[in-house]
Amino acid sequence: MPVIINSAEIHPFLPSLGTPLAIESARAEHQDIRPLEIAIINLMADKQTTERQLALWLGNTSLQVKLTFATTDSYFREVRNGRETKNTPVEHIRKFYSAWSEIKDRKFDGFIVTGVNALKERVSDEDIWPEVQQILRWTETNVLSSLFLCWGAKAALKHFHDVESYKGRQKLFGLFEHHLLSDKTGLLFGFPDVFSVPVSRWKSPRREDILKHEKLEIVADSEEAGPNIMVESGPYDRGRFLFPRRVYILNHPEYDTETLGVEFKRDSTANRDWPLPLHYFPKDDPRQTPRNTWRHTAHIYTNWIKALYEATPYNIEDIPRTF
Repeated sequence: MPVIINSAEIHPFLPSLGTPLAIESARAEHQDIRPLEIAIINLMADKQTTERQLALWLGNTSLQVKLTFATTDSYFREVRNGRETKNTPVEHIRKFYSAWSEIKDRKFDGFIVTGVNALKERVSDEDIWPEVQQILRWTETNVLSSLFLCWGAKAALKHFHDVESYKGRQKLFGLFEHHLLSDKTGLLFGFPDVFSVPVSRWKSPRREDILKHEKLEIVADSEEAGPNIMVESGPYDRGRFLFPRRVYILNHPEYDTETLGVEFKRDSTANRDWPLPLHYFPKDDPRQTPRNTWRHTAHIYTNWIKALYEATPYNIEDIPRTF
């Protein structure tokens, strides 16, 4: 939460009129607080692990966060009609998930679209692409800020900016060093200049294609793995501040210590020649326990929650239709 100062002037150390980290006392006295409404379109096969990993960090503030889990209408319909699910119990989906059409008349402070087991050459070739496009269009009128993860980020880059992602010769897989380039919205507040993030993907957008779009700010980049975090900002509070209107995260700050190892064991069981995750196991020895050197990077989710709190109206129906 921001600190409060008794002045409408710019304090030399607490720039109240230039950042959401500090606010003037008159504004603080009139602040109303309610739970933040966050919807998650969870496309991951192992839905429970993703739920736990995200909820751990989304709830890591003093703010109340109400999570709504949803999935595409076609998937939810298949589950209701008896589809067998390999990685998530059917009863869990029936109990805790809604179809997107069941929540589309609501508004949300924040909205997350996760990754999916993408099989096709292009993002737009996937069977769920038409449904995902419909959901992405809907976010323009019903959501204050959207956060897109992994395949979800690639889908959003394609939909909103026609930035294509291309499949590599082999999977980009491991723990890669990233550099903090720019952070106009403060989404990476507290991050070091250099940090490692788990990466697990086949397809990536090209840096030069992202740079063609002025609205896309590359916040974190990697020489080895390419851009990781892009932010599309929007004004709030009468245009005095910027907030993250859309966040594109290609990698996985939320991964547990053992997640890359679990993926490696799964894939190497099916293919004995499957390569080790780069820079992950000590001395590249899969018998050794990896050390979690990236846990702090998941604070991007708590920073996002704080940004939502600062930007969202008390009456959720006042979320504007256009930005």
